[in-house]
Amino acid sequence: MQKYLLALVAVLAFSFVHGQQAGGKKRQPKGPYPNDWVLVEKGGSFGFISSTGKEIIKPQYTRIHPFDEFQRGWAMVEKDGFFGFISAEGKEIIKPQYTKIYPFGDFNRGWAMVEVNGKFGFISVEGREIIKPIYSKIYPIGEFYKNLAMVEKDGLIGFISLDGREVLKPQYQKVHPFGEYQKDWALVEKDGFLGFINGEGREIVKPQYSKISQFNEYQKGWALVQRDNYMGFINSEGKEIVKPQYTQIMPFDQVQRGWALVERDGLWGFISSEGREVVKPKYEKISLNDSTAFQKTRP
Repeated sequence: MQKYLLALVAVLAFSFVHGQQAGGKKRQPKGPYPNDWVLVEKGGSFGFISSTGKEIIKPQYTRIHPFDEFQRGWAMVEKDGFFGFISAEGKEIIKPQYTKIYPFGDFNRGWAMVEVNGKFGFISVEGREIIKPIYSKIYPIGEFYKNLAMVEKDGLIGFISLDGREVLKPQYQKVHPFGEYQKDWALVEKDGFLGFINGEGREIVKPQYSKISQFNEYQKGWALVQRDNYMGFINSEGKEIVKPQYTQIMPFDQVQRGWALVERDGLWGFISSEGREVVKPKYEKISLNDSTAFQKTRP
């Protein structure tokens, strides 16, 4: 009698399998579930018993997908509108808590993107939540910089690494492509100000300037910066060489090698290629030759 009941359960389970797979992939020769497992239903929820009648997985899921469909030895399960995974050992590897789970390997080997109410994160093939679903958008790894993925949260941009660390907290309104100004640097915008980050996620130059010119235009390794309508310079290490304090800075070497003419409050002076103010701006007029003269601006 017991053998007859088990055979009947097996037949019913076969029907459940095909019912759940309608329109899906063709079933593998060994079946979508582990050997000697029988799908059972109770109150609209599914679980498994063994061929000896032992309950392996308590009926609790509204749907159980075929094993190996997403990850070898795993089956996706649904419960209360959320998705998770169970293993072929009968363990709940990942509790149903995600509104969507994307295929493993799409973004990073061994990772699967997960979604909860429009927020994204990642889980691993070990069943760990690598990155909590907190980001409104996650860009492909390496799209902006090798081994990093750009992320967005609350309208701000940051970066995560291949090991799941948030190397740069989302804080910028815009991040320009790396390498536009200097190798491994990216121009960033925050609250209307400009600065730089590097490929390791460090903020090299704090966003504090309204304008930053390309490096090497005035002096090798220097970039002209502007703050509060005053000009100065930063170097290729991110250090402020000349504090923004001049209304005009002319090209170097016009008057004397290694010097640049500068204007402040309508008066002229000079700075050196070391960033020193060699002549304080105090002259109303400086003549370079018979045809070129810089003089105090008249109101």
